[in-house]
Amino acid sequence: MASFTELRNRAKKMYQDIQTPWSYPRFPDPPREFLPPEKFLELVSETVLTHHTKINHPFCVKLVRGEWSLKQLQAWAKQDYHAKVQTLRNDAYIVATAPTLDELQEQLKVLLSESGEDLAGGKYPSHPELWLRFAEGLGLKREEVVRSEPSPLMQVVLDAERYKSMKQNVGDLPANLRVGEKINAVVHPVWAEALRDKYHVPDAALEFFAAHGEADQDHGKLGEQIVLKRAVSYDAQRAIWLHLKRSQGKQWVTYDAFYQAALQAE
Repeated sequence: MASFTELRNRAKKMYQDIQTPWSYPRFPDPPREFLPPEKFLELVSETVLTHHTKINHPFCVKLVRGEWSLKQLQAWAKQDYHAKVQTLRNDAYIVATAPTLDELQEQLKVLLSESGEDLAGGKYPSHPELWLRFAEGLGLKREEVVRSEPSPLMQVVLDAERYKSMKQNVGDLPANLRVGEKINAVVHPVWAEALRDKYHVPDAALEFFAAHGEADQDHGKLGEQIVLKRAVSYDAQRAIWLHLKRSQGKQWVTYDAFYQAALQAE
């Protein structure tokens, strides 16, 4: 499999090669026959990468190209803060509904990294805290971000996330399969480079992207393990594939909310 350095270079080229960003999410239908689990994992991982929201959504393309204003980045920071906090709630439900002790413990490590590995002697505080520091680097006060209201579309996304998490049963496919989280380790360094070089955000304010990139290398590996364990029948593979397709559709709507907030900021 390609190294993260190779994947990051590939992502940079993908951004450069986009002529017209997609106006809606695209994700192919699942394979029509059973594949060996390793082959299925390889195919679904490649599909997630090439069709991922964080590569193809107009918001992300404009971000990497330096086409947003400071006010528009600030609007993004406010809306995305609510998503960062909701992620902790989502992960708590995933821990609670894990089918085995081993998987529960692995998912708990994810929750710990998101909610603050410094709580257990680690390096980084919570990801929402790091996001607030990013917002401060954009010129916002943290109280302004914390007290901000989700936009109507962002609130719809948050409510959907809460509903999806609360209706999970023990042993279900996790609400977040983690396979797509590998993309953060690929694109976040690219975003950080753009934010530093094109928007002049201080390095100290970009720690979120380093922390998230490091953590999601491990989160992505956990997702690969889960897929390999569960992709042992055609029905299971189809369920995993469609789960990831729906996940990308949901994430697209999330970035639609960021895009709308940015447009309304000008």
